[in-house]
Amino acid sequence: MKIRSPTGQKIADRALFLVSSLGPVGWIGATLLALAAIVICLVVPGIDHSNAEEASTLAALNQEWEGLRDPKGKSARAQRDPVTGLIEALPSATVVPDFLASLQRRADQAAVQIDRTEYHIQPVIDKAAQRYYISFPAHVDYPHLRSWLEALLHDYPSLALDELSLHRAVDGGEELEAHVGLSLLVRVAQ
Repeated sequence: MKIRSPTGQKIADRALFLVSSLGPVGWIGATLLALAAIVICLVVPGIDHSNAEEASTLAALNQEWEGLRDPKGKSARAQRDPVTGLIEALPSATVVPDFLASLQRRADQAAVQIDRTEYHIQPVIDKAAQRYYISFPAHVDYPHLRSWLEALLHDYPSLALDELSLHRAVDGGEELEAHVGLSLLVRVAQ
């Protein structure tokens, strides 16, 4: 003869009551819940493993893509030393004569009258680069001046507009008296 504890008997009675009160709909729901728990236990580890494989494949593809985009590793050097990357991105100092000729040619084409030009050269970034400061007065109407400056700044990424002052001519006409200051940064050949 077995002697049961009153607590164990109460739990068994409650479990028997719950099972008997489920009915057919309850049994179907409990079965579906148990199946869902089994599927989750079986599928989740596989998904985690699959995600890890996809992440490693993606990292390898990104590394290969960077190698194709930058075969000499210039961007990696630039990330380690941003100043070196900046200097490498600048055009060589050999472009200065071509730039000055282009500046004058484009001014003539855009009806920008330049009377005289002043040049100043300043070493920058520990003498690894040079700043060519070019200043000049110009006589032109505003639309031509703006389109001329926009074209120059677009075509020469290392060019900066440092100074621009505009004065209307005394007679009140369309023409402006402008003073323009430009800086061209170039890499010094070493």
